[in-house]
Amino acid sequence: MLSGLFGTAQATLYIPFLVISAVTLLYLVYGRALPKPLSGIPYDENARTSLFGSLPEIREYVREHGRLRPWLAAHSTRHNSPLTQFWFGPFARPTLILSDFQETQDILLRRSREFDRAKRSCDCFEGPVGNHHIAMRTSDPRFKGNKELVKDLMTPAFLHEVSAPEIYTKATCLVDLWTLKAKVAAGRPFNADRDIFDAAIDIINAATFGLHDGLSTVKRQLDTLSKVGDAELPLSPDGSVEFAHPPDAPEIAAIHEISLHIGEQLKASFPKISHRYKVLTKPSLAKAISMKDKLIHDEIEKALARLRSGGRVRSAMDHILQREMNSAKKADRRPVFHSPRIHDELFGYIVAGHDTSATALKWMIKWVADDQVVQNKLRAALRSAYGAALSERRQPSVTELWKIPVPYLDAVIEESLRVTGPIPVAQRRAVVDTVILGQNIPKGTEIIFINNGPSYLSPSVSVPDSARSESSRAKFSHGHWNPEDMHLFRPERWLRIDENGREVFNPQAGPAMPFSLGPRGCFGRRLAYLEIRIVLALLVWNFEFQKLSEELSSHAVVDSITSAPKKCFVALNRVS
Repeated sequence: MLSGLFGTAQATLYIPFLVISAVTLLYLVYGRALPKPLSGIPYDENARTSLFGSLPEIREYVREHGRLRPWLAAHSTRHNSPLTQFWFGPFARPTLILSDFQETQDILLRRSREFDRAKRSCDCFEGPVGNHHIAMRTSDPRFKGNKELVKDLMTPAFLHEVSAPEIYTKATCLVDLWTLKAKVAAGRPFNADRDIFDAAIDIINAATFGLHDGLSTVKRQLDTLSKVGDAELPLSPDGSVEFAHPPDAPEIAAIHEISLHIGEQLKASFPKISHRYKVLTKPSLAKAISMKDKLIHDEIEKALARLRSGGRVRSAMDHILQREMNSAKKADRRPVFHSPRIHDELFGYIVAGHDTSATALKWMIKWVADDQVVQNKLRAALRSAYGAALSERRQPSVTELWKIPVPYLDAVIEESLRVTGPIPVAQRRAVVDTVILGQNIPKGTEIIFINNGPSYLSPSVSVPDSARSESSRAKFSHGHWNPEDMHLFRPERWLRIDENGREVFNPQAGPAMPFSLGPRGCFGRRLAYLEIRIVLALLVWNFEFQKLSEELSSHAVVDSITSAPKKCFVALNRVS
């Protein structure tokens, strides 16, 4: 009995010790979980004292606005600082926001040894296309080999000889579809969003695989609508005509579903876990991935048969397979045509290639409809540049479209990309201890570079030259925008008069970064510019885009892989 009492007393003595230990441990964990700001960089005080950092405010903003990206620009503005910091949750390192074009350009172009692709950016793509170079850091041993495989796809020779004809063929098919829709709609607006998406995916599939018209979504639409004729079409409450959309070919539907999935990955808190979970719990996604793999496998086999029989290179896939043949011969090994890297590089080429171009074209079509003066000036510039086509009453040829300079066309494209760029952020991670604008940045810190805030669409925050890096001070050569109108759409800001009195396009007129910059910038930006140039020129050459109601011309945005307009309607008159 005494021993029992003694044991109880001893246990009672331990309870306060255990409670104190537990409280101390919780306090230490709580202190460790609280945000730790980097010295000298502005932040929100309420976020610093919150266990979840900036996450509650971010979630509230996304709940109210449906988007995160504008919050980043607003963060810079409210702190009146080009460099700010926030936290994604407990135990999180600070994430930095840089809204200063001069320093951003310097980091992305000249300081790649200090900054590499961000971990989160890699994580978002690792599940869907883990063997594509977009999912790799530059230090990844696979990266160099992957870039070697695809490096020639963006050379002028390949773009003009192989990609441009495919773009042109599919763009003229879109012109044919819209000619028929304009006739049936009789001046009433219709939704152009899916048409542009379909044309972009037709273009990139043709450029990637050389796919036949049987898989062309625009051609399927055209064939379906031709059979309907002048039948009465339903009207939406907003006054627009509703055209039925035929079912996609299964392969195209699979590409579309995986593209949407990748867009969702960019919003996920834990993208790698999210990808695995969705593949396991969403049968349609698993089926789409399987169909995508089969499509690539079958197209590779067809291409190999054609190349081995002496056929010419007519697509990106042909070129990649030819490089693998040559590389294997040089290394005295068997070629591996169905490697994960070849499959993922091909599919990544499709996903990145169609989403950015489609989004950019949607915004451009909205801008030329909104601003009739710009549209008329652009059409006049096209008619002047392609005078032979005008006098011969034909379409400008593909060679004329890429070869003959049209400064005002370039200005309209660049201004739309500046004001409503498809990708308003870039992200990097510091791989060494470094300095940004005079502030010490430890290794492992992630930086978001925004291109829709101060110094891009609103006045810059003043930064003393002494705070900038030496290379930034020595090599910056761009102009600056007029703070009075830099938020407006005004293509003329990209034009200047040269020494011969001619109007020319000035790509360095001022800050813009639509496709990021440097060695880890958008790999396909040259292809995107070529596609946008050909498609926009043909559309404005052939159609007058009527000004729409405020409801249909809304500039509300939806974020996925890109930042696209929620609504993209057109009301067309065929240009005679």
